Amino acid sequence: MTEDPGLRRRASGLTDRRAECSVLDRLVYAVLAGESRVLVVRGEPGVGKSALLDYLAGHAAGCRVARAAGVESEMELAFAGLHQLLSADARPGPTCCQLRSAMRC
Repeated sequence: MTEDPGLRRRASGLTDRRAECSVLDRLVYAVLAGESRVLVVRGEPGVGKSALLDYLAGHAAGCRVARAAGVESEMELAFAGLHQLLSADARPGPTCCQLRSAMRC
């Protein structure tokens, strides 16, 4: 018996988002294959950006997922999102230390 892929999307609350979920699934497969990818999700409030990111995080088994959220009060702060990601990193490595050092400039 095979699983209905639409069932998984409906259970996650992403009905009628087949195209978006397909893009996210391809992104995960590419990353797992060793390719580098970046994802930017933008849109008006309430259109389902967080639901899509939750779907992606839930389907990214084997990947390290880092998330940052933008808030209006941080709009004027340069690299606020990057700062959130670096502050949350519990395992500083050489690249992380270099980025932290650069942000102090």
